[in-house]
Amino acid sequence: MRNRHRTPIALIAITLIFLTACGTTKTTPPPTATQLLQTASDHFTNDSAMHFHLTASNIAPGLYAVTDAQGDVVRPDKLAAQGSVEVTKGLNAGIGVVFIGQDQYLALGGSAYTKSTLLPNLLLIFDPNQGIGAILKQVANPSTPVADTVQNLAVWKITGTVPSTTLAPFTGSTSTQSTPIQTTLWIGQSDGQIHQVLLVGQAADGDNPQSTRTIVLSNFNEQVTITAPLA
Repeated sequence: MRNRHRTPIALIAITLIFLTACGTTKTTPPPTATQLLQTASDHFTNDSAMHFHLTASNIAPGLYAVTDAQGDVVRPDKLAAQGSVEVTKGLNAGIGVVFIGQDQYLALGGSAYTKSTLLPNLLLIFDPNQGIGAILKQVANPSTPVADTVQNLAVWKITGTVPSTTLAPFTGSTSTQSTPIQTTLWIGQSDGQIHQVLLVGQAADGDNPQSTRTIVLSNFNEQVTITAPLA
């Protein structure tokens, strides 16, 4: 009598084990932060063009304190953007800039473009070895990537720090005193591109711990034409 009950029970146990095994699926772990940063750096180095939107708040006012600007970069040496700068505390002025090779053009407060030598080389923000390029290579203590979205795009989010001296192309600062800047990066899950950078901290003289700079990148490698304005 006892043997008659063992077989069904054994079969049930085996069946349950089999079903459990069949229901188990292997999930691919996300790339490491090191892998993602290297991939984004490689793409950023090889990109021929990109659109950008730069915003900033609680930053030190001045002629180059850009609070909102949008434009395009065409490598190796062209940039065009329009936006606003906080000239003094609470006073904003419109600004337009164009870089073509060694030539730069500036329009302030709605005026016509004129040739200028006053501007820092804003192209360095998009240099593979400076600005964003340096951030991708120098971010310290990167966190474990976390799935996120930017403008409805699936991305990996990584946090870390970069030295404030790395951000001189953003700020125009000539200070050699370095402080850690809280840095968050969003890298595309499907394209490996750097889509957004968030920088929080005292990156320039006059900044405070809540000073924030955000740059969103898009339209990689699209055909863009930048020409010199009538000056």
